[in-house]
Amino acid sequence: MKSTVRNLISITSLFRFAATVLALASLGCSSMLYYPKTEKLFDPARVQLEPEDIYFKSSDGNMLHAWYFASKTKENKGTVLFFHGNGENLTSHFLTFRWLPEQGYSYLIFDYPGYGTSSGKPSPEGTVKAGIAAAEWLVANKKPTNLIIYGASLGGNVALRTAEEIKGRIPFNHVIIEASFPSYRKMGAQVLSRSWITWLFQPIGYLVLSDKWAPKDISQFSPTPMLFIAGDKDWIVEPEQSQKLFELAKDPKEIWIIPGGHHGDLYEINKGELRGRLLQYLEKK
Repeated sequence: MKSTVRNLISITSLFRFAATVLALASLGCSSMLYYPKTEKLFDPARVQLEPEDIYFKSSDGNMLHAWYFASKTKENKGTVLFFHGNGENLTSHFLTFRWLPEQGYSYLIFDYPGYGTSSGKPSPEGTVKAGIAAAEWLVANKKPTNLIIYGASLGGNVALRTAEEIKGRIPFNHVIIEASFPSYRKMGAQVLSRSWITWLFQPIGYLVLSDKWAPKDISQFSPTPMLFIAGDKDWIVEPEQSQKLFELAKDPKEIWIIPGGHHGDLYEINKGELRGRLLQYLEKK
């Protein structure tokens, strides 16, 4: 049931994205790439979790909301900084890693400007500044010894650029990107190419979307390990996009294409098999 709902959300997001790119031709901005919700969508208590409720400011003055979930074991094996996708807010996206605290990992999920109770309006620049602020808060207040940057969907693009901005100042041990893409412009054109109705409008993706705040050079993360994950049935952000990111990265790097995986369901399908695989990956020396 949960997987079906996620698939319906993903399909809706796809058509919204295509319509958005067309609308941007007249608006000349990228703010409509985002589909935030402000209401609380799911109570963590329903899955036996009690987050620490956190607020902090980004450099552009926005007050951002985050939830911190502490490890439920004596040993904290690592801390995940989670960048969610372009829809809803953290009160639904936190469910992706609801199982991590039981496995000895903490994680921080934060909302971009305009999402949930975070102030402001979302933009490529604002999302990156939010990511930087989240990383700074995490290091200042939790002092993680094993920081794992994880970005999903649009959040993967934001996570990569954030990692570029904090590199050399804030240490991180892994960069993991799920079902994301390297370029806003190329992704916009790709979405428009999927239908005969919008095929002719592909150049609009290049004209109205900007890559100013997209990642610049992810090869610079080497020797930090990078992992790219995608579902082979994902038609929202095709696995070819993850392959492009993989090719841009330098060793050590891995790419996992999950059989039967769609957009946003990778940790739920196949009896949660990917959960164990990720834990093994994080714990190997």
